[in-house]
Amino acid sequence: MNMNYRRPKKRKRRLLIFLFILLLATLFPAFLIFSGAGETAKHSKAAVASYKLQNFDSLKTEINATKNSLQKVDFSLNLLFWVRIIPILGGYYADIKNFSEAGVEELKAADFLFSQFESSKDELMFNNHEKSGPERVTQVIKILQKAMPHLDKIEANLIRANELVENIDTDKYPSNLKGKNLQKILSLAKSFIIGAGVAAEEGRDALTIAPAAFGDPVAREYLLLFQNDKEIRPTGGFITAFATLKINKGQVETTTSDDIYRLDERLLATCLTKICPLTPPAPIIKYLPEVSGKPRSAWSMRDSNISPDLPTSAKEFERMFQLLGEGLPFDGIIYIDSQVVEELIEITGPIDVFGTKYSSEIDKRCNCPNVIYELESYAEIAAKGEQDRKAVLGVLMQQILAKTVGADIEKLPEFIETIARLANHKHIMFYMHDQKTQGALAKLNWTGEIKSFEGDYLHINDSNFAGGKSNLYVEQKVTQDIKIKNNKVTKKIIIEYKNLQPFGIWLNGINRDYVRFYVPKGSKLINSKGADEPFNTIEDLGKTVFETFLTVRPQNSRKIELEYEIPYSPKDKYELMIQKQPGAKDFEYAIKINGSKKADFKLDQDKQFKFDL
Repeated sequence: MNMNYRRPKKRKRRLLIFLFILLLATLFPAFLIFSGAGETAKHSKAAVASYKLQNFDSLKTEINATKNSLQKVDFSLNLLFWVRIIPILGGYYADIKNFSEAGVEELKAADFLFSQFESSKDELMFNNHEKSGPERVTQVIKILQKAMPHLDKIEANLIRANELVENIDTDKYPSNLKGKNLQKILSLAKSFIIGAGVAAEEGRDALTIAPAAFGDPVAREYLLLFQNDKEIRPTGGFITAFATLKINKGQVETTTSDDIYRLDERLLATCLTKICPLTPPAPIIKYLPEVSGKPRSAWSMRDSNISPDLPTSAKEFERMFQLLGEGLPFDGIIYIDSQVVEELIEITGPIDVFGTKYSSEIDKRCNCPNVIYELESYAEIAAKGEQDRKAVLGVLMQQILAKTVGADIEKLPEFIETIARLANHKHIMFYMHDQKTQGALAKLNWTGEIKSFEGDYLHINDSNFAGGKSNLYVEQKVTQDIKIKNNKVTKKIIIEYKNLQPFGIWLNGINRDYVRFYVPKGSKLINSKGADEPFNTIEDLGKTVFETFLTVRPQNSRKIELEYEIPYSPKDKYELMIQKQPGAKDFEYAIKINGSKKADFKLDQDKQFKFDL
């Protein structure tokens, strides 16, 4: 009886001891984490305040204190290592741990840099007086110049931070947690950390040329071309408007601005008095007739971007521009589309231009953001050639830049992340005359080239020829079905086009799509179906190209298929590059090899794959 009585007591005692240890293993680290997180938040806010006040000594101290506080958090998280084995919860713990460790690496880099800047704080404009937005840009350029010689010392920290966060799925976090968009906050932090790592490893040349590109020591002028991605063309959209940007030591101003038809009107007037080589390419003659229905007899600047290779199209635009007799009074061309304007206005808030409000709110007239509707409305007015049409783009971009640069310091990381992401996703692209600058931007894949690749390759390029702004609504789904047999590769591509919105006169009409498939040179078409015309085979930019034409009506769908043989003999890996069309939406892609699904994704930027065979 006594033994039976003692056993339950021993079990109870052991259970209590286990629960006590578990409680201690949870509460003690949690207390340390909570305490360290509070200190980290306090010092990070103090660092921001110190920068606003331009107090170098205080800023340096607070960066160091923030690093030390976050290291305490990171150490305390180590004590909860056992949480990793708990389903679901372990995944969230791993994310927190990786963000914490990455933050420590970033702050170590910042702490080191500011210790090196001690003797240069006056030169870096830290004078205990708050800076205006433009002055902050000038200061950042000076800081960048001072940081470059020390980049080797912090590269390992930035790359390590990148590796820690690159696989974190921020989409699984809630978009609304106690009034805060946690998903957006984490996504911004992840992008910023990855961006710093890429800049240190792959973007060093871009950092080196940045001061000169921003007009230090010599002012630069750039031609800004607006491509309307809702009327998609080979390099991102129909060229609608232009503006000239002058940048002097980081200070930006627009000097001229107008719609593209003004330039074409001048070109037409010039070519009445001299012979101009403006014979249109075959696709424009065939698929883009005059309003009267007659074949187009002259090529214009607004249609100059017929090549999907941005440098090729940019050179064609500049050739036409020089016919005006002004040479090339700019140092390069910056291409943007409506996605850029929309996302920047989300940061700045609504902007008024000539009595019209541009905002990111949904406009019921198009079931799209208001800024998109107003830009498309402006494009339509410009196309009609009304004499009193106003030059909207330059004024709009000037106000966006002014509001962004002058925004609170807390918003600057979001602005930088947005610009970098838009460039990565081919909504901002560059064609610079200075070869060193162009080469540096090309390393970041911000220059829109059609690339060479040893392996399988695919680039699908759509051109909306007189189909309204229907690409606002047209969606695509692309399936690649690859078969490998007896060392021979055949591929079937299926594209499903859908436009679920009703007809909208000038906004949503019949999408008239001249579509090209750029594939490895030497590929041979086996069969095809679904298009309005038979596929034609040509060669361009070192690729074999299958071209055709189809129409997609509102509230309708189409499907085209083509099958071809590829001159590629993979061994243990199947290598594939897919290049996204600039300006295009992030369409859905699926890849199968011998019936097995290998990838399912949205094509938001160029991608390379190596699939095991």
